[in-house]
Amino acid sequence: MTDADEPPFGAFAPSPMQMRARRLAHALPDNYWGRRAASLLIGPAGARARRAFDVDIFGSQRARLHPYDNICEKRVYATPQLWDAKERAALARAISQSADGVFRFVDIGANVGLYALYARARCLDAVKTLRAICVEPDPEMRARLAFNAAASGAEEDLAVLPYAAAGEDGPVRFAVNVESRGMSRIDPAGGLRVEGRSILSILREEGLARVDAMKIDIEGHEYAVLESFFADAPDALLPELLILEISHERENRRAGALALESGYRELFRTRLNLVAIRAQASG
Repeated sequence: MTDADEPPFGAFAPSPMQMRARRLAHALPDNYWGRRAASLLIGPAGARARRAFDVDIFGSQRARLHPYDNICEKRVYATPQLWDAKERAALARAISQSADGVFRFVDIGANVGLYALYARARCLDAVKTLRAICVEPDPEMRARLAFNAAASGAEEDLAVLPYAAAGEDGPVRFAVNVESRGMSRIDPAGGLRVEGRSILSILREEGLARVDAMKIDIEGHEYAVLESFFADAPDALLPELLILEISHERENRRAGALALESGYRELFRTRLNLVAIRAQASG
């Protein structure tokens, strides 16, 4: 489907029954019993249907979510309070505490733009401008991201780049997981050829002089990307807040440990992610 053929936002609204189930699911607590109850509401909410849904998210943003092939879209559709709650709270604090009127957020492995849209919602609350760099190599995810940005009126705030973050610039092979899009990754056997770019190249291309926060979720390629970045980037471009996926780490190539050895202090870690700040930023 081309952009010209894409129905406008609102064309895929949930049914009244699905909306009622979603509201019930959204009210559940973030604990064991809340998750058990949520599993009973996912079906009535429509999250198992093979279709997209147009919904408001994060209070002020809009998105066309596809719960059937992407876990983060499924969670934000059915149970947003259970999706990276601590990580998003840290990002919200960074936005509220920033002394600058512009918040610069870099999302490496941006998926459909949910982190960037969350950051935009919190920037609007804080009466600040968001400048987000969203790096996403999967053409389908990038199209969804662009649609969500347009539906939210965020096209001027979100720059969407077609690269795969890599240790160095140059073409790479990328494998798309059509059953679980968030698990797509750089793979020498991948069927898609995309342009790989180092984080430093991306930041220089976009003319960023500083980075307030960065999220990196690239399915096990984090170490190689950060090793190159920490070796070459000037201090001014090191993000103050780092949200880093660590669930795919391998022995002797632990991106979380690399960050802590490179001037970051751990705030906390979850089952999936490490959240850290630059040690000098901690006072």
